Amino acid sequence: MADKVEYVDLRVSAAPNRIFKARITAINTASDLTTRRIMVRSVIGNPDGVLKSDMFASFKIEIEDASATASVPTEAIIREGDVATVWVETEPMLFKRRMVDIGIQQNGLTQIRSGLNSGELVVARGAIFVDNEWRQ
Repeated sequence: MADKVEYVDLRVSAAPNRIFKARITAINTASDLTTRRIMVRSVIGNPDGVLKSDMFASFKIEIEDASATASVPTEAIIREGDVATVWVETEPMLFKRRMVDIGIQQNGLTQIRSGLNSGELVVARGAIFVDNEWRQ
C-alpha cells in the first residue's frame, strides 16, 4: 500500500446525499474460504457526529489505476527469510543474482514490484539449483 493511495466512499441511509471519504489503513492478506471476502480497515472522519455505530452502510473502494509491472514464474523466486531474489541472464549463459520486491502471487506467477525490468530474462525452472551452486 505504500505506493498506492486507496480510499473508501461510504454512504449511509441516514444521510443519503452525503459521501464520506476514508483512507484504507489495512487490507487483510487472506480471504474467507466460503464467502471470498477480505477484511478491509479504514479510518472514517465523523466530525459532526452523523455516523453512529450499527448503521447500515454501502461503500465503494477506489484505488489508483493499476500500473504494469513485471511478473515471473513463482518457481524463479528464491526466498531466504524476508529476502527474495531471482537469477537474471545478463549475457548468454551468464547470470547475476538480483534482489527483488515481490507482490501478489496468482496462477503460478509472482508480481515483481521492483528490482527487475520488464523483458529481462530470469531462470525459472532450476533456479534453486543455480542458487545452490552459487552458494558453494
